[in-house]
Amino acid sequence: MMRSWWRFGVIAVAMAATSCGGGGDSITTTTPPPPANRAPSANFAFSCADLACTFTSTSTDQDVGDAIVSQSWTFGDASAAVSTNNPPHAFTAAGAYSVALTVVDRSGATNSISRQVSVTAPPVPAAPRAGFTASCQSLDCSFTDTSTYDAGSVFQSRRWDFGDGTANVTTSPAAHRYGATALTTYSVKLTVTDTAGKTSSSVQTIVAAPPASTLNCTGGSCVLNLTTASRVTATIVSRECSARNNQVVITAPITETAFADGCYDPVGVAVPVNGGAVFAANTMLQVEVRSGTFAASTLVFAPSIRVSGNFAIGWTLTFDDGFGGPGEPDFNDLVILIKAAP
Repeated sequence: MMRSWWRFGVIAVAMAATSCGGGGDSITTTTPPPPANRAPSANFAFSCADLACTFTSTSTDQDVGDAIVSQSWTFGDASAAVSTNNPPHAFTAAGAYSVALTVVDRSGATNSISRQVSVTAPPVPAAPRAGFTASCQSLDCSFTDTSTYDAGSVFQSRRWDFGDGTANVTTSPAAHRYGATALTTYSVKLTVTDTAGKTSSSVQTIVAAPPASTLNCTGGSCVLNLTTASRVTATIVSRECSARNNQVVITAPITETAFADGCYDPVGVAVPVNGGAVFAANTMLQVEVRSGTFAASTLVFAPSIRVSGNFAIGWTLTFDDGFGGPGEPDFNDLVILIKAAP
């Protein structure tokens, strides 16, 4: 009897242990979801001296365990974006620029901020600024110093170089006569110096030439005063004559017939005088236009020339040969162009 009870007791205890609390609720444990990622907050500070600035990111990310992993800076001046931390940047000109910073966190969330940054150019060291005006009449020129000086820069001296190898002068205005025998271009240079020893130069080109050649006529004779070495041509432009042997003749310093029969010689053909050789400066070339003969007619008027034009475009000689008739003298018997070219 005792052995049987012991076995029953063990079984009862075991059953009690397995059914303990069998009538109560079960316990379930749940892990809460992580909070949603929040974008970082972009921010920056800057410091500038004249055109040079330094930018410092003060951006933050408030998520625990998160961080800013990249940044991009643009400076509003068309320069390339940079991704370095706390970058320096030098602007090229004074002004207001829109500087922007974009930051990215580990989860790829972004945030941007832009600020206007105003920079100023550094002060320019005081210095002279050379300049001058030039005025020329033929070979005689006058030069006037118009240089300016920054505040703190004071004139000390000037030097002219007239471009023709003559000695430099220091006055203003400065008068100078060139010795050119033909149209010549010179480079004129002014150099000014201030009391601090700083210099500035200005260069201009000027054109100097002897007085223009002239051509004057009396009756049927003309004098061409060649003030520069020149080649001379003669051209029959038009004609309204019927005479024979109307001539254009050079009588000094050479003797030459340019047109032996002007009423019939070709029109529009430039004939080189002296074979095209250059006449020296200051040559006095004497030109005559002579009347020929006109059948059954005699001279009623003295042959005469009218002249117009100048050295630049040439001289037009309108010649009347002196033969009478209705509307005479009409000064269209021969129209001749004389040109002198350096």
